Amino acid sequence: MASKDTDNVLTFVNGGGKTINSLSREICSFDEKYSNNHTIKSIVPIHTNPTSEEICIRRTNGQFNEQYYKWKLIYSLINSDLYPKENIGTEVHFPKGNRCSSDLIIDVAVFDDNKWFEHYNNYYQSRSKDLSELDWLRSHLLAVIEIKQEDGKNIREVWDKQLKSYMKESSKDLCIGILFDTDRMYLFQKIEGKFVRYNQSLNDKGVKSTSTDMNLSVPDPFYDLPSFNDLYSGYTKNKTDISNRSIEDLDVINSLHSSAINNAMSIILNSMSSHSLIDQRGYNILIQILALKVFDEKRNQKHPNIKLDFYITGEEIKFKNLGDEKIQCFIKRIENLIKEAKGNYKIILSHIEYDKYDINHIRIIASIVEQFQNYSFVRSQKTDLYQIIFYQFANKFASANNAQFVTPIPIIQFLVDIVNPRSNETVTDPTCGISDFLSVSYVSSGSNLDDGNIYGMDIDKNMITLSTLNMLLNGDGNAHLEVVEDMGSISSKFGEDGKVIQLDKRYNNNGKWNTIRPDGAKLKRFNVVLTNPPFGEDRAYKPKNDTQKDVMKCYEMWNIYNADKIDLGVVFLENACRILEENGRMGIILSNSIASIDSHKKARQWLIENMRVVAVFDLPQNVFAETGVNTTIIIAYKPSKDSLERLKQNNYEIFMRDIENVGYEVVTVKRVKKFVDKYKIDEQTFKYMVDENGLLVKDEDFTKVVAEFKDWCKKQETSLKNAFIND
Repeated sequence: MASKDTDNVLTFVNGGGKTINSLSREICSFDEKYSNNHTIKSIVPIHTNPTSEEICIRRTNGQFNEQYYKWKLIYSLINSDLYPKENIGTEVHFPKGNRCSSDLIIDVAVFDDNKWFEHYNNYYQSRSKDLSELDWLRSHLLAVIEIKQEDGKNIREVWDKQLKSYMKESSKDLCIGILFDTDRMYLFQKIEGKFVRYNQSLNDKGVKSTSTDMNLSVPDPFYDLPSFNDLYSGYTKNKTDISNRSIEDLDVINSLHSSAINNAMSIILNSMSSHSLIDQRGYNILIQILALKVFDEKRNQKHPNIKLDFYITGEEIKFKNLGDEKIQCFIKRIENLIKEAKGNYKIILSHIEYDKYDINHIRIIASIVEQFQNYSFVRSQKTDLYQIIFYQFANKFASANNAQFVTPIPIIQFLVDIVNPRSNETVTDPTCGISDFLSVSYVSSGSNLDDGNIYGMDIDKNMITLSTLNMLLNGDGNAHLEVVEDMGSISSKFGEDGKVIQLDKRYNNNGKWNTIRPDGAKLKRFNVVLTNPPFGEDRAYKPKNDTQKDVMKCYEMWNIYNADKIDLGVVFLENACRILEENGRMGIILSNSIASIDSHKKARQWLIENMRVVAVFDLPQNVFAETGVNTTIIIAYKPSKDSLERLKQNNYEIFMRDIENVGYEVVTVKRVKKFVDKYKIDEQTFKYMVDENGLLVKDEDFTKVVAEFKDWCKKQETSLKNAFIND
């Protein structure tokens, strides 16, 4: 093993992002076709001229001008099938109120009716200037686009003085504004009579945000641009009979809905609080009702003739008492959904938590349904659904007293990408918390992992409740999640039958976990272990009684250290190794001290003797908001003893990297620590860098390191390649 110091094992012995969408693809296609041209032919009307014109797309010095970017966007909108050609015009004029003033000239306008040009010409070609035609145009103006070539230098000024004025010309309830500035897109909308960023997370005060309350430095990714059909259907969705809807009538959740969804969750939590149900039962009711929503949507997908039942009407929500006939109709729908869904969600719906005769329970259920009935969970991107609904919700209930800290998503995704759980493998997290590792593993596998092969354990009931919700939102909700109080997975293990069994010093002493016990219990082994256990000298575990001492004696590490207390990170490291199948692999986050300092030399030596260490990643300081502890990620797999000896004799390699940039920083806002994204800045222009999707490039090393790791794996032993990169 390549190391100068065999004692110091870990010195050693040894974004996840979306793909290029159709708009991005067509933008690239335009550049390929026309980047050497000096002119281009128009493909939509210019003011009142419907015929094709030759447009100069370069300045006298040969550089591209604004026309290049304008026709690039028009070309891309049309060829990506996002907007129909017949509904688009350029250099579209709208008169100002003062006759002496020059017209407002919109670079690009999109109308919801393809007859717009007829009405436009009727107004501008007639002497009388029929104002009814102008009113028609305003009532059908769907989107306005301003083109700039300023590299984002004057976004606020362009927004305040131009784009907002153009949007005001539309008399529609909803109008979209697009600023396309040198391949960067900034989206705005008119909503409730207010003008704000389209991505609601960029509005500090929601729809009440003024220009100073909006984040105008961050462009929007191209894939967030709503299509013509999305905008057009937005006007008809609310008119659809709520009792006759299908899943296609619901909004797909993405980052644009962050404020609305967060507000919805706040309303639900306030309802639970006001009815004294911010407790385990209240959480379980929430989970079960969300399970019904997922079932309802999936049933409609499979049987389109069966319409959605997860809804509550305006009349039903106004109920005064449970004797109200309307609310009884709602309760009956919920009861029918439960009867049908029980077969699909046996674990979640095994015991129904709510009492249909308790008005407080019904009010909470009504609130949940009302807030989520217009959104689709099934059709939404799993990552968006998770981060908007679940992640922020879960943080409210993470318990610092139990070391229940939420691991940042970028680190979770990195670890999952490296270890690569897939196919029919069994996956576990013995300190699962809210089951981030498990849910992200499921999503990253393309849903190819079987929910029934996913196992998690935790000491906190609230965490397991949230875990269940997490796996429901991201999987099918059938993962094996167990709460075991007191010593948790230190003393408790999953048996082969999936039931929880206890270590017994009489038979499992000093790491003898493979012993056939008189009770017939046999520990379950897993293909993958992913975990971020509690660790650190300040959380060292000291047995309080003989029972706890007997459990600790089942660990070889406890006996090796021969002390009255031990860093829990060392215990969980041994645990992860022992519950792995042969050739199973693990990813574990531990204190850097376990990987480096002399007092943990014995743990490192033990690891070398029992596992094939594959990779070590040192993380920067303060990547976890709660600890400030320096951390290290250890990746390893478990060959047979003979294979491991041969690997050590052959001086096997270890992949080692320092992760310097994680794509976020921890900031404190009103005494609350939050994870805030960090983006790369071009060192020459001092502007945020954007990728081919128009998305800001996160300042992170994970993507590059994962690619380098996969390439490195291809040069290693066959068993390692099979474990980490082969399907």
